[in-house]
Formats: sequence, C-alpha cells, structure tokens
Amino acid sequence: MKKTLIALAFALAALPFAGDAAAKGFADYHTETLKLPCTTCHATKDEMPTTDTCIKCHPKDKLVASTKNVKPTNPHTSPHYNADLDCINCHVGHEPSENYCAQCHNFDFKVP
Repeated sequence: MKKTLIALAFALAALPFAGDAAAKGFADYHTETLKLPCTTCHATKDEMPTTDTCIKCHPKDKLVASTKNVKPTNPHTSPHYNADLDCINCHVGHEPSENYCAQCHNFDFKVP
C-alpha cells in the first residue's frame, strides 16, 4: 500500500496538465508528453517519488491556488493532512489518478 500511496504523490502536480494525465497516469504524461527523463523523479529504478519530489517542480502554494475554485471543496486544503499535502493520496504515477476523498465524502470532482 505504501508504494501505491507514494506513486500517487507523483501525479498530484498534474492538475495544471489535465487531459492525457488522467487517462495514462501522471508519470506517463511527464515522460511521453513533456519528454522528461525518468530520473527527473526517480533517483534510482526502485525509488518511488515522494511529495518532496513533486513539490520541487510543483510548489504547494501554487497547487492550492490552482484548485481554489474546485467544488465542493479545494482538495489541496484538506483538514485531514493539515499543512502536509500528501500527493500520493490521489495521484498514481503510471496508473490513472483517483478521487481519494470520495472514499468517505460525496465529492464528485475529477482528479487529473
């Protein structure tokens, strides 16, 4: 489960890049569309990206601002993780992202 959660972190910053990212997975969008090498986010073949990896290119304050109009609530200001935004809850690296909040809430927003 931890590897799945870590992989989710990689995709959080995809919000500004909706479209292919939702269908393919955030990692594939970065490598195929943006042409970034895997080593941009993976230091080694077996090392999964973390939230700290994601925020190097996608700062938390910009993510919060980019989703300020998402209804019914901004997913990047959840009280469940307080100040520690955890990308891996919603965004999966090589798989489609998922609406993690919908496990408990009736939030019907699409996660790119």
